[in-house]
Amino acid sequence: MNGGEHLPASGEVGPAGSGAADSLIRSRSGGLVAAMVFSTLATGLLQICLPLELRQLRASPNEIGLTLAMFGFGMFAFEGLWGFVADRIGFRLPLVASQLLYGGFIVVLARADSVLLIAAGYLLASGMMVAVGPIARSYLGTALHARLRATGLALLSAQWVLASAVGSGAGGQLIEHFPIRSILYASAVLPVVSAFLILLVFRNLSRAEHREGWTGDDQARMEVSRGGGGLMRVLLVSAGMVLLIEIGAGGEVALLPLLVTNHLNLSAADAGTAMLVVGLVGGALLVPGGSASDRWGRKPTMIAGGLLTAAGFAVYAMAGNFGLVMVGAALRASGTALIWPAATAWFAESMPRTRHAFYMGLFGEFESLGVTIGPILGGFVWSMAGIQSAFYAFAVAGLAAGLIAAVMVAARAPLKTAVIGSPASPVH
Repeated sequence: MNGGEHLPASGEVGPAGSGAADSLIRSRSGGLVAAMVFSTLATGLLQICLPLELRQLRASPNEIGLTLAMFGFGMFAFEGLWGFVADRIGFRLPLVASQLLYGGFIVVLARADSVLLIAAGYLLASGMMVAVGPIARSYLGTALHARLRATGLALLSAQWVLASAVGSGAGGQLIEHFPIRSILYASAVLPVVSAFLILLVFRNLSRAEHREGWTGDDQARMEVSRGGGGLMRVLLVSAGMVLLIEIGAGGEVALLPLLVTNHLNLSAADAGTAMLVVGLVGGALLVPGGSASDRWGRKPTMIAGGLLTAAGFAVYAMAGNFGLVMVGAALRASGTALIWPAATAWFAESMPRTRHAFYMGLFGEFESLGVTIGPILGGFVWSMAGIQSAFYAFAVAGLAAGLIAAVMVAARAPLKTAVIGSPASPVH
């Protein structure tokens, strides 16, 4: 690629180069990840503010579950569309437009005064926010060398987890001192900042660069990743695995603040702290988890991640104090840090170069459907058997995701020996 994306010679690293992480951070890929931090902070604020606002409106458990499920449903409704648009007009304009619209719909949420209006506003806000999924993943999945692909995608996920956790933690503290609506109005500015930074990051990216990033090495890698199966097999396996992972993730976002406040009778600040710890631990481990996948192979890291995720949700369910909640958070975050970069990279490298953003959008649709089902399932199980039982249901989903990886993902050697191709390209 050209247009400012190549690094100087000192930044060009091979698969085992000691400067790989530094080069990645200093590249356009790193700039894109950094630009999205402000938007993700806004998402974290929403994730702590809206459950507590619904509680103040005296919504029932089922109403809370259905309303918070709009986060996932909005992503499901729009993610494939954003990928389709990006494949045709490029990365920059759709991503900038989505962030401006995201800020506008946060203002709509701040003005909503009923459960129905909050649900509608959350659906539209999440639909705009989700553009980063197919667009940023497609850019990283095609611009980065195969030997850094899971690490780069993990860096994007780490940004999401860390910044949203900081937003939730800050939101929990702010709610103790300011009205929730005032916090929402302030958070609407953050996606606008991201939109401005995206303009700067992609100012020299041409349409030709967008189309020409796939190499012969990547084509060979795609065939290896599919394990002899076709595109449809990869889609179906990914659909099942990602759906199950995200059922737990969506349920955690919706119900963990309520587990802390309603079940343990702690404060909103404690709920925010729990969300912050979940994100900090998970974010800190995502890049090492992606590196483990690049070095050890996708399948073993996915299996281990599913098992740890299930263990974390089981500890949540048994928690009788804040300390055990933190143990559950650490286990769940460790599991996600292993399974998520591996699953995302496996899917990204199994897709053809043409319509790559669209396929990454489909991957996001599987995520979004899980995020949608998670709060609904959690709210239903909560109403039937208590909030702790909801976390047991999420543990079963994590265990099933690991089982799918064990049975359906093709085993192969670690990446450094799987493909013999061209020399390592620069980090993009």
